[in-house]
Amino acid sequence: MKNSTRAAVAALAVATGLPIAACAGDDAESDVLRYGLSSAPSCADPAQSSTNQTVNVSRQVVDSLVDQNRDTGELTPWLAERFAASPDGRSFTFTLRDDVTFSDGTPLTSDVVKKNFDALTSDESTSTRTLQASGFLLGYERTDTPDERTAIVRFAEPNVQFLQAAATTQLGILAPSTVAASFDDRCTASTVIGSGPYTYSGWEQDRSATLTRRDDYRWTPDTGLADHARYRTVEFSVVPESGVRAGSVTSGQLDASADPQPQDRSAIEASGAALTSRPNPGLPYVFQSNVSRGVLADAAVRRAVTTALDRKELVDTVLGDSFKPATSVLASTTPGYRADPAIRLDRAESARLLDAAGWRSSGEGTRSKDGKKLSFDVIYSPEFYGNKPVLELVQRQLASVGIDLTITALSNDDFLSRRKAGDSDAVYYNVTRADPDILRSRLGFEGTNYSRRGFDPQIDPLLTRQAGVADRAERLRLVDTLQTRLIEAGYAIPVVELSQVAAVASGFGGIGFDASGVLRLQYPDTDS
Repeated sequence: MKNSTRAAVAALAVATGLPIAACAGDDAESDVLRYGLSSAPSCADPAQSSTNQTVNVSRQVVDSLVDQNRDTGELTPWLAERFAASPDGRSFTFTLRDDVTFSDGTPLTSDVVKKNFDALTSDESTSTRTLQASGFLLGYERTDTPDERTAIVRFAEPNVQFLQAAATTQLGILAPSTVAASFDDRCTASTVIGSGPYTYSGWEQDRSATLTRRDDYRWTPDTGLADHARYRTVEFSVVPESGVRAGSVTSGQLDASADPQPQDRSAIEASGAALTSRPNPGLPYVFQSNVSRGVLADAAVRRAVTTALDRKELVDTVLGDSFKPATSVLASTTPGYRADPAIRLDRAESARLLDAAGWRSSGEGTRSKDGKKLSFDVIYSPEFYGNKPVLELVQRQLASVGIDLTITALSNDDFLSRRKAGDSDAVYYNVTRADPDILRSRLGFEGTNYSRRGFDPQIDPLLTRQAGVADRAERLRLVDTLQTRLIEAGYAIPVVELSQVAAVASGFGGIGFDASGVLRLQYPDTDS
């Protein structure tokens, strides 16, 4: 190990409290997993998990009513041993297992389910980071509890996407003591009590999280997971520098790490470590255009940006072969995804569109129209290491057709605040969800509507309709049409797909990513 890397690893040990271990090749404590995160979890509460690294930690302590098979997308029992939707898609009946307990010994009952969903639709939840969880429950009326094992969740309008939402981390079921706490208090790990295979046993904000296995866990979902988690203790530590994370895996300081960067992967594999990955479903990384202001109010500019991007170059240059160029407003692992031919590199078309719209070029440099420069700004959170270099390369690509792009990095909280306020020309972000309803919740007029657009009669009725169609084939036909129309409108301009990637040292198995691209520590050892 080079001296600079050795020094960095030593600094990591001091900063995070990791023990200084022997270099690779020495025996590892197989019942302890030391996992390096690329950014800090923002909150211990699964319902408030707004970043991938946060979800990867919080998923280990919370279970959901149903799970989703990562190969087929099929929903399967978990906390609910049976579940069914009404023909009109407005009510969902869950029959709960009778052997589930939370880590404080409290049994799972239908009243606990009710309290969880009531809290997420309360006035308090709308002013916290529960935006995604609350969005899953849009139109929620109540949960009926005819007996301790039966919960009937009712909505004012058809809401067939809710069944898949019930498989997400954000709608995981927490103990009554957690639900009774304020959402601010729920960000403290000591208040978060779940029924998952692990419990929080330590939390230092922005530094580390420690989990301890529940040996009485007996309700593993039947989605290819092992009956029990392999590791008795999991120590998550925040290690922002990719080179330090990689050096820590190859030297034995860490047993696994998130987000290995392309330049580090050959050294990781040479050490005997393996890479495991899965593309995230849902909304790929997009520019969501604010059509209420600036040059992106011009649909021709939005279409010109779409055809100016060399997405393959972005992946090959910055991200590596674990990632894919975006080819639709849905990521390729999302049910209903279809690649759209309009997502292509065609800079001659970009120039034609801009010329026709009156954006003139004087040769080199930025185009202009009526004395106004063809320039827009984009805000982003650097939570994913690839965001900055991807956007810098996008900046150069757009410049080649006369479009000037200004890039602004923000802390995650500032990014969320400015995105909600519409305080930018565009936002660059992704959302992970294994259901096409992500289009309604993020791109719809009645969703978060970061595009600041008005009602679109070609798009919004279809977004509403697909959420209520119980027939899968009919629903996916609507989703197919929606992808084309959303791309034509340019409300969201696809860039690249996000993948979850982990480097895993030899001898440390059981690590993989589920249907939603979320870390799970119960896969069979051969899976990693």
